[in-house]
Amino acid sequence: MDRRRFMSLGILAGLSAGGALAARRLGFAQQSDMGPQPYTGKLFLFVNAGGGWDPTMFCDPKGGSVNRQYMPGQIASVGNIRYAPITYPGGYTNQQFFQKFGPRLLVLNGVDMQTNNHDGGNRYTWSGHLEDGYPPVGALIAATVAPKQPLAFLSNGGYENTQGVVPLTRVNDLGTIARIAFPNRPDPNNMMSRYHSDATQARIARAQQERLRTAQGQQSLFHLDRTMRQLASTRDGGNLLERLLQFLPNNDTLRNVNNPIARQGYVALAAYQAGLTAAVNLDTGGFDTHNDHDNSQGNALARLLQGVEQVMDRVDELMLRDKVVVMIGSDFGRPPFYNMQNGKDHWSITSIMMMGAGIRGDRVVGATTDGDAATAFRARGLDFDTLSVSDASSKKLNPKAIHAAIRRFAGIHDGSAARQFPLYGDSISLFE
Repeated sequence: MDRRRFMSLGILAGLSAGGALAARRLGFAQQSDMGPQPYTGKLFLFVNAGGGWDPTMFCDPKGGSVNRQYMPGQIASVGNIRYAPITYPGGYTNQQFFQKFGPRLLVLNGVDMQTNNHDGGNRYTWSGHLEDGYPPVGALIAATVAPKQPLAFLSNGGYENTQGVVPLTRVNDLGTIARIAFPNRPDPNNMMSRYHSDATQARIARAQQERLRTAQGQQSLFHLDRTMRQLASTRDGGNLLERLLQFLPNNDTLRNVNNPIARQGYVALAAYQAGLTAAVNLDTGGFDTHNDHDNSQGNALARLLQGVEQVMDRVDELMLRDKVVVMIGSDFGRPPFYNMQNGKDHWSITSIMMMGAGIRGDRVVGATTDGDAATAFRARGLDFDTLSVSDASSKKLNPKAIHAAIRRFAGIHDGSAARQFPLYGDSISLFE
């Protein structure tokens, strides 16, 4: 994203003190710039495991012929949550993740995707609608709770078709952010590095402002005049990205953070601390494991779970546990049997995990069948009123019902953006 594109989003958020607690925890600078107040609601992080993960390798364990790395009798549990006792390549273990986060996790098993197509599954997981034309829930949240913030919805990949409800912004690369924030520095990390002297830079700024004001005085169309006023306010108020940089972790903190989910999450949390962001897509791939499934899927899962752990550790470090909500999902699942290449192909049954502010943990909703490869990992029926597994019920847990519940949980179900993209179907109370 170049500087002109960033500025054209309109836009400097005036960061005023949001009360003593907000100022301390979110770090808002005490300023009186014109512009929207800093966003202080919940931050929603949507973590996409691109390609189709295998829940039998972590949160919906089966073992034996379904997964060759362990036997059913070895399945472990923490509280109400059962997990596969797998150590992934590189040494990361399921035990480490689930022992740490099990008390905070809501695990949704037996989610019926009704497709094993990558595009359709990706849409359904993140929008709650299988067909084209619906935005991801993160875009709806951002459009509803932070419509005036220039960085309301950040994305690092995954499903991003916002349908125009909110601008989509990519600012995940730390080096790029620094270069845009300090355009007068050949080396953005060196305060003494300059293209122009202070005096010359000041003359450039005055010329820019004068040109803006002249153009604004000649403009009679309201929407163009408003855009120019926003741009003038942005330049008068200072550089928004410089403020974002104030909250990014320093080089010492980042030096040992090579995990892509963790690095993306750190940027997301900094943007939230600056009061600019309400929802973020975090993304990693490597899950389309048609060959060498156990090793390839293991590598991808280790990267994913370890990254989520690092992000949640950062959340705790920043004292934001009561502010951040995380949803982790994928295109679909992997079947209970292997193909001729020791891989696994596409399967329409999957799992979703959630945790964070307002989500009651140590819970599993939904289930799949047990047994061998011929009978296991099929979605079981669910009583949508009691959330109990019921083989007598024809209803299956599905993304549409999950997203309707998420919309209510986020408080956006009655907003204009959500009404524009309604979700019809059975209601399920996952969070009440």
